[in-house]
Order: sequence, then structure tokens, then C-alpha cells
Amino acid sequence: MSKEYVGVCDVHKDFDEKALRRWVEKMTGPIYQRPPVKSSVKRSLRRRIVLKFTVEDVSERRFVFRVATEPGTYIRKLLHDLGLLLGTGAHMVELRRVRDGFLDEDSSTTLLELYAAWQLYSKKGDETLIRRFVKPVEEAFKGFPSVYIKDSAVAAVAHGAPLASRGVSKIDHPLSKGDVVCIKTLKGECVGFGTLTMSSDEVLQAKSGIVVSVERVVMDRGLYPKMWGG
Repeated sequence: MSKEYVGVCDVHKDFDEKALRRWVEKMTGPIYQRPPVKSSVKRSLRRRIVLKFTVEDVSERRFVFRVATEPGTYIRKLLHDLGLLLGTGAHMVELRRVRDGFLDEDSSTTLLELYAAWQLYSKKGDETLIRRFVKPVEEAFKGFPSVYIKDSAVAAVAHGAPLASRGVSKIDHPLSKGDVVCIKTLKGECVGFGTLTMSSDEVLQAKSGIVVSVERVVMDRGLYPKMWGG
């Protein structure tokens, strides 16, 4: 999902602030980017979308920026390219991720708070704080493309079986063949993830066959009863 950052960039020479803001505005939207030399992926040209790119504050040769991007965008490379456009050179000196998908700083907690919550639970049995800080995994997948399955299909999928059309109750759409989807129960519990073998419209019309190839299971296998014989 999209991510948002706040950071500090150092410009190597004196620059015109109006020119900086003009180039930042032009770099908002679709861009082409080649990953830096020190990266964990192949250095092939890729297209990414910068959803938001703003200059928050300027002080001498440094400025504070805020940027929201598609996943897989290298912020340090974005700032390097900005420096080339300015004709000055530039590099990132600080970066803080403030949002990842639906998770933001307001929904985060410190390790000290988490430790205190665990101590309260382990020593006194008080779940109040730990329930506030430790969220169900489903909180991370709000808005993620989903397939909702019948209770009768949950155990089979939890054991790694592919999802057949007869086990589908409803599906978000429009979705395309090859899309990664979250497989959920009718209560909204996350069973796992898989890849659609057909479009969402075809899934709704299918009377037989496999509609989702299950890639990863996160639900406990014993949570729902088996609905098959043998």
C-alpha cells in the first residue's frame, strides 16, 4: 500500500527556493526511477507514482519535505534526482515513515509502552493496555482487496487448500486475474492470502473450479471445524 514519509534533504549548493518548489511540484505524479546501486532489487527502470511531494520548511541549504508514494519508491533516489534537476546535487539526511497503508503514527506505540502493558498482563492479568496496543492482524488489511468465504470453506483454506468457487460468499470488485487478495471469513477474520485465477466478475459467475490459489495462511488451522470427511 502507499507510504508517507517526512524527512530532511541537504542541498549541496545555494539554491533558489522558488525553483525547488517548482521542481518538487513537477515531480509529483508518475515518475521513472532506477533503484540506487545499494539496493536489494534489480536496477531496472521502473514507473512509480508520487502521490504527494511538498516542501514543509527551508533553512539555508536544507529543507524538510513530506512525500507520499506508491510502494517500492526509493526516497533517497527521488531526492538525488531532485538535486540533479536543481543543478546543485542533493542527498537525504533524515527520513521517518509516518504512514504505511492504513497504519500511521497515531496507531503506533513505543517499546516501553508495550513492555509496560505486557508486565501488567503477565503479573496482574490485566488485559486493558495490551489490548489497546496489540491490534488484530485484520487492522492492517482494511481496504485490502478481499474475498469473503463461507464458514464451510474456512478450515480447508486454513489447511492450505485452494479456494473453490463454491466456497465464495462475496468478493470486492472490480478485481483482475492475478491480483493478490486477502481471504476473509464472513466475520472479517483473515484466513490468508492468495492470487485470483480469474476476474472478480468471473468469480461471481463461476459454478465450479478454483478461483484463488492460496499463497499464505495466517489463521490457526484448528479455529474452524473441518467440513470434509475422512
